[in-house]
Amino acid sequence: MTSRYFTLASIFISLSLGSLGCASSGTGSALHPDAPTTSAADHSRPDVEDNASGTPADQSAAPSGQDIDQSAATTELVLESGLAGDSETVGEPQPVAEPGIEPEIEPEPDPEQAIEPAPAPMTPAQQCAANDDFACARRIMLEDLRSGVGNISEFWAYVDADPMLTETLYETVMPNETNSISALGGGSTVSFKYVDKADESAKAAIKPDQDLRQTMYRSEIAYYRLCQIVGCSFSTPVTRPVRWSKADFSRLYAASDSKKNAAYRSKFDHLIWAREDGVQYLYAAYKEWIPDFVGFPIEVTSAWTIYERPNTTNYPDLATVFKNALAGGRESSVTTVRKLLGYAGDMTTRDFMQQLSDLTLIDYLTNNWDRYSGAQSNYGANCHFQPGGIIAIDNGAAFPPWHAPRVVKRLHSVQTFSRALVENLRLLDPDDLLARLIPNPTKEELKSYERFKERRRDALKYIDGLIDKYGVDKVLVF
Repeated sequence: MTSRYFTLASIFISLSLGSLGCASSGTGSALHPDAPTTSAADHSRPDVEDNASGTPADQSAAPSGQDIDQSAATTELVLESGLAGDSETVGEPQPVAEPGIEPEIEPEPDPEQAIEPAPAPMTPAQQCAANDDFACARRIMLEDLRSGVGNISEFWAYVDADPMLTETLYETVMPNETNSISALGGGSTVSFKYVDKADESAKAAIKPDQDLRQTMYRSEIAYYRLCQIVGCSFSTPVTRPVRWSKADFSRLYAASDSKKNAAYRSKFDHLIWAREDGVQYLYAAYKEWIPDFVGFPIEVTSAWTIYERPNTTNYPDLATVFKNALAGGRESSVTTVRKLLGYAGDMTTRDFMQQLSDLTLIDYLTNNWDRYSGAQSNYGANCHFQPGGIIAIDNGAAFPPWHAPRVVKRLHSVQTFSRALVENLRLLDPDDLLARLIPNPTKEELKSYERFKERRRDALKYIDGLIDKYGVDKVLVF
């Protein structure tokens, strides 16, 4: 009982003396004279006014000695009264609040408003994707995968998020249409161009679905996507799927009234129209128009394959390569060489050899037999050079259902390859590629893709044989 008495008395006297200490000095405390007198509790509530005088309690006059004696006496009576009662009703000591001041109650935290941890900083690949640069994100992720630290699922996520690589049909028919479709021609198959009537400038080349099977519109799309996914050093035109209803196509074609267009209608019998919900549609590959280029006669292999050997250490200048190729081709003018050199810019011969090597490997994988022309007068017709190097414009002959032996001979004429491209082909599962290159494939397309998987296996086997013979650094030189 004595211990409890002194405990309660100490609490009350401490609070009373604390108040006296604060009231006795307006500038500080006994321990820290320079410290402000406001207590921690005073920071969170306004001053409390004295009920009798209306003045703030913190500014009331200090109590006299008589007041202290009376307060102590009152305290003793209160404590004795409490202790004299039944011990079960005394309870635990309770803190005594200052008169007129309600004790603060800490609110319970709301679990639904808990502070979430700060998000982890974005990786370089994620930063590219956040800026809608999915090609950059894929390139970085492939570098990580080759280093053994990447995530293959994240790579495919960047492929699937890229609107340029999805099956979504590109919308070309707009309200107040001012464009037209014109005959392109220039080959044995049906092809068109999309033209802006305002200035008669071409926007795209169009490869429609047709029964002339030496070209297939879905092959054009698949070839472009393959290069975007595995990382080719050469360029391909942006190629997307598109369709027109028969009514829209007829209107767009009629908008360009010319004798050539009228004569070209005879080829319309080869077009394949798909019927959906009672409407006829023409599906096609919509290929970015390349306004300026010159043909490079890739068919003259003697001009460049001699530099695709494992022991090649010195490359000639590009002018020599161009001159030798043109000398065996359809033209050898000084003007064409100058134009090629102008397009090459800072490109080195080694850079050019990498593009030719990549093009040969991709053409082999896709069974694209139409890169080389049979007639000398057409050399360079399917291998074009633009600012920055090679651009593979015509890829409709890729992924045929038959085997083309000529692509094997062309692959074996090259013995040096891009390390990144070869390693990317090893990393990427061909079954995962199929869903992106040829969505919802037909039976014929599945047959073609099985050949692609076989050629991938054979190409890697061929390259590994070269590595065993010459060493990896002599073969994967780019």
